[in-house]
Amino acid sequence: MALGIIGIEMFQTETQGTVPQGGTLKLGSYILTYKDLAVFDTEDGRNVARAVVAVNRNGAPAGELYPRRDFYYDSERSVTIAGVRSTMEDDLYVVLVDWQTITNQGTTFKIFRNPLVNWLWIGGLVFILGTLVAAWPDREQRERQGSGRGEK
Repeated sequence: MALGIIGIEMFQTETQGTVPQGGTLKLGSYILTYKDLAVFDTEDGRNVARAVVAVNRNGAPAGELYPRRDFYYDSERSVTIAGVRSTMEDDLYVVLVDWQTITNQGTTFKIFRNPLVNWLWIGGLVFILGTLVAAWPDREQRERQGSGRGEK
Protein backbone atom coordinates (compact mmCIF):
# COMPACT_ATOMS: atom_id res chain seq x y z
CA MET A 1 0.00 0.00 0.00
CA ALA A 2 2.87 2.33 0.80
CA LEU A 3 4.28 1.94 -2.72
CA GLY A 4 0.94 2.98 -4.20
CA ILE A 5 0.58 6.00 -1.94
CA ILE A 6 4.16 7.12 -2.61
CA GLY A 7 3.64 6.69 -6.36
CA ILE A 8 0.44 8.71 -6.37
CA GLU A 9 1.61 11.50 -4.07
CA MET A 10 5.16 11.99 -5.30
CA PHE A 11 5.20 10.97 -8.94
CA GLN A 12 1.80 11.99 -10.35
CA THR A 13 2.15 14.09 -13.48
CA GLU A 14 -0.48 16.00 -15.39
CA THR A 15 -0.93 18.28 -18.34
CA GLN A 16 -3.73 20.12 -20.05
CA GLY A 17 -4.02 21.44 -23.56
CA THR A 18 -6.33 22.39 -26.40
CA VAL A 19 -5.58 20.52 -29.60
CA PRO A 20 -7.20 20.48 -33.04
CA GLN A 21 -8.41 17.22 -34.52
CA GLY A 22 -5.28 15.19 -35.32
CA GLY A 23 -3.24 17.15 -32.78
CA THR A 24 -1.20 15.58 -30.00
CA LEU A 25 -0.46 16.06 -26.33
CA LYS A 26 2.61 14.57 -24.61
CA LEU A 27 2.91 13.43 -21.02
CA GLY A 28 6.07 11.55 -20.11
CA SER A 29 6.37 8.49 -22.34
CA TYR A 30 2.79 8.90 -23.58
CA ILE A 31 1.72 10.66 -26.75
CA LEU A 32 -2.02 11.14 -27.11
CA THR A 33 -3.58 11.97 -30.47
CA TYR A 34 -7.03 13.53 -30.63
CA LYS A 35 -8.82 11.62 -33.38
CA ASP A 36 -12.52 12.51 -33.26
CA LEU A 37 -15.41 13.99 -31.28
CA ALA A 38 -19.04 12.90 -31.55
CA VAL A 39 -21.94 14.75 -29.92
CA PHE A 40 -25.26 12.90 -29.87
CA ASP A 41 -28.48 12.37 -27.92
CA THR A 42 -29.37 9.02 -26.37
CA GLU A 43 -32.75 7.38 -25.83
CA ASP A 44 -32.48 7.73 -22.04
CA GLY A 45 -32.42 11.54 -22.12
CA ARG A 46 -28.73 12.35 -22.27
CA ASN A 47 -26.60 14.43 -24.57
CA VAL A 48 -23.21 12.76 -24.91
CA ALA A 49 -20.00 14.38 -26.11
CA ARG A 50 -17.45 11.59 -26.60
CA ALA A 51 -13.91 12.00 -27.84
CA VAL A 52 -11.66 9.34 -29.31
CA VAL A 53 -8.02 9.60 -28.23
CA ALA A 54 -5.30 7.27 -29.53
CA VAL A 55 -2.62 6.43 -26.97
CA ASN A 56 1.00 5.67 -27.86
CA ARG A 57 3.57 4.71 -25.28
CA ASN A 58 7.27 4.70 -26.09
CA GLY A 59 6.38 4.91 -29.77
CA ALA A 60 4.10 1.83 -29.73
CA PRO A 61 0.29 1.91 -29.95
CA ALA A 62 -1.34 1.34 -26.55
CA GLY A 63 -5.02 1.52 -27.51
CA GLU A 64 -7.72 4.16 -27.58
CA LEU A 65 -9.50 6.02 -24.80
CA TYR A 66 -13.01 7.47 -24.91
CA PRO A 67 -13.39 10.35 -22.45
CA ARG A 68 -16.86 11.85 -22.45
CA ARG A 69 -19.26 14.25 -20.85
CA ASP A 70 -22.90 13.25 -20.39
CA PHE A 71 -25.50 15.99 -19.95
CA TYR A 72 -28.80 14.85 -18.41
CA TYR A 73 -31.69 16.91 -19.73
CA ASP A 74 -34.08 16.09 -16.83
CA SER A 75 -31.78 17.25 -14.04
CA GLU A 76 -29.82 19.73 -16.19
CA ARG A 77 -26.56 18.32 -14.83
CA SER A 78 -23.48 16.99 -16.52
CA VAL A 79 -21.20 14.13 -15.56
CA THR A 80 -17.63 13.83 -16.77
CA ILE A 81 -16.36 10.30 -17.38
CA ALA A 82 -12.62 9.94 -17.88
CA GLY A 83 -11.01 7.56 -20.33
CA VAL A 84 -8.78 5.24 -18.27
CA ARG A 85 -5.82 3.04 -19.20
CA SER A 86 -4.72 0.96 -16.24
CA THR A 87 -1.58 -1.19 -15.96
CA MET A 88 0.52 -2.46 -13.06
CA GLU A 89 2.98 0.35 -13.74
CA ASP A 90 0.57 3.29 -13.92
CA ASP A 91 -2.92 4.59 -14.60
CA LEU A 92 -3.54 7.13 -17.34
CA TYR A 93 -6.67 9.29 -17.13
CA VAL A 94 -7.90 11.50 -19.97
CA VAL A 95 -10.64 14.00 -19.13
CA LEU A 96 -12.66 15.85 -21.76
CA VAL A 97 -12.70 19.42 -20.46
CA ASP A 98 -14.12 21.53 -23.29
CA TRP A 99 -14.82 21.38 -27.00
CA GLN A 100 -15.86 23.71 -29.78
CA THR A 101 -18.41 22.10 -32.09
CA ILE A 102 -19.08 25.14 -34.27
CA THR A 103 -15.53 26.36 -34.73
CA ASN A 104 -12.49 24.27 -35.50
CA GLN A 105 -10.36 25.59 -32.62
CA GLY A 106 -10.06 22.21 -30.97
CA THR A 107 -10.83 20.24 -27.87
CA THR A 108 -9.35 20.65 -24.41
CA PHE A 109 -8.14 17.62 -22.48
CA LYS A 110 -6.68 17.22 -19.02
CA ILE A 111 -4.38 14.20 -18.67
CA PHE A 112 -3.18 12.58 -15.44
CA ARG A 113 -0.60 9.83 -15.01
CA ASN A 114 -0.65 8.12 -11.61
CA PRO A 115 2.16 5.58 -11.21
CA LEU A 116 1.77 2.51 -8.97
CA VAL A 117 -1.97 2.93 -8.28
CA ASN A 118 -2.66 -0.80 -8.63
CA TRP A 119 -0.08 -1.52 -5.93
CA LEU A 120 -2.34 0.38 -3.52
CA TRP A 121 -5.24 -1.94 -4.40
CA ILE A 122 -3.07 -5.06 -4.12
CA GLY A 123 -1.75 -3.87 -0.76
CA GLY A 124 -5.31 -3.30 0.44
CA LEU A 125 -6.30 -6.85 -0.53
CA VAL A 126 -3.23 -8.29 1.20
CA PHE A 127 -4.09 -6.23 4.29
CA ILE A 128 -7.68 -7.57 4.34
CA LEU A 129 -6.55 -11.18 3.79
CA GLY A 130 -3.91 -10.82 6.51
CA THR A 131 -6.52 -9.49 8.93
CA LEU A 132 -8.82 -12.44 8.18
CA VAL A 133 -5.99 -14.95 8.68
CA ALA A 134 -4.92 -13.29 11.95
CA ALA A 135 -8.50 -13.22 13.28
CA TRP A 136 -9.23 -16.85 12.30
CA PRO A 137 -9.42 -19.00 15.46
CA ASP A 138 -6.77 -21.67 15.80
CA ARG A 139 -7.59 -25.37 16.27
CA GLU A 140 -7.17 -25.40 20.08
CA GLN A 141 -9.48 -22.43 20.48
CA ARG A 142 -12.14 -24.07 18.26
CA GLU A 143 -11.87 -27.33 20.27
CA ARG A 144 -12.29 -25.46 23.57
CA GLN A 145 -15.33 -23.64 22.20
CA GLY A 146 -16.77 -26.93 20.92
CA SER A 147 -16.21 -28.82 24.21
CA GLY A 148 -17.67 -25.95 26.19
CA ARG A 149 -20.97 -26.25 24.36
CA GLY A 150 -21.30 -29.99 25.10
CA GLU A 151 -20.90 -29.58 28.91
CA LYS A 152 -24.01 -27.44 29.35
